[in-house]
Amino acid sequence: MIEINRQTRAIDGKKEPGVTGAAVATCVAVTLLLIVLSYYFVDIPVAIFCRQIDQNIRQVFDWITALGVSTWYLVASLCFFVVFRFYKKNRVYANRALFIFAAVALSGIAANVVKLTVARYRPKLFFEKGLYGFDFFNVGYEYNSFPSGHVVTIFSMAAAMSLFWPKYRMYFFVVAFVVALSRIVLTAHFVSDVIAGAFIGYLTVLLLKKYISDRLSTQEKPVEDSLLK
Repeated sequence: MIEINRQTRAIDGKKEPGVTGAAVATCVAVTLLLIVLSYYFVDIPVAIFCRQIDQNIRQVFDWITALGVSTWYLVASLCFFVVFRFYKKNRVYANRALFIFAAVALSGIAANVVKLTVARYRPKLFFEKGLYGFDFFNVGYEYNSFPSGHVVTIFSMAAAMSLFWPKYRMYFFVVAFVVALSRIVLTAHFVSDVIAGAFIGYLTVLLLKKYISDRLSTQEKPVEDSLLK
C-alpha cells in the first residue's frame, strides 16, 4: 500500500504516503521505550511464569516456533524466483519472490549484527546462573537473546506478504504474533527480545520497499520490470 513508481501506483491500487524519516524516528523511539520498560518491569516476571507452564502446552508451542526458522523462507523464495523467472516467465511473481528473499535475508543480517553487539543473556542463563543483562560482543548461543531471530523472520515475512496480498494481512500477522508468543512461552527469549525482533522485521520491509520506490522514481522503467507491481 505504498507508492512504487512515479505515477504513485500502490500495491493495492491506492495512493498512500510513503515512509518518512519522522515516522521512522517516532517508531524507533516508541519501540525503544517499550523495550526499556519491558526489560525492567516485564521480562523476568513473564519468564518465571512461562517456566511453570504445563509441558503439553509447551510442546505445542515448540512445534509452532519452527515457523520462525528463516532457512525455509530463504530456500523457498529463492526456488520460486528461479522457477518464475526462468521457467514460468512470470516476472511479477519472480520479483515478489526476490523481494521476500531480500526482506528475510536483510532483516536476518540486521538482527545478527545487533545480537553479536549487545550479547544479551538468554533466559536459560537467568534460570541456571542468575545472569540477567548484557555481555557486549560475547559470541555464543546463550549470549544472543536480543533480538529474537525467529520473530525477525516471521514479521518480515508477514510484512512482505501483506504488501502483495493485503487481503490476508490479518492472517499473516496473527501467525507472526503466535510465533512470537511461542518464543516467550518456551523461555527462549524475553518479551523485550520479541518486541525488538518484530520491529526489526517490519521496519526492514518498509525500508526495502521505500528504497525500491525511490529508485523507480528516478528511472524511466516500467513497473513490470521492478521488484514490485
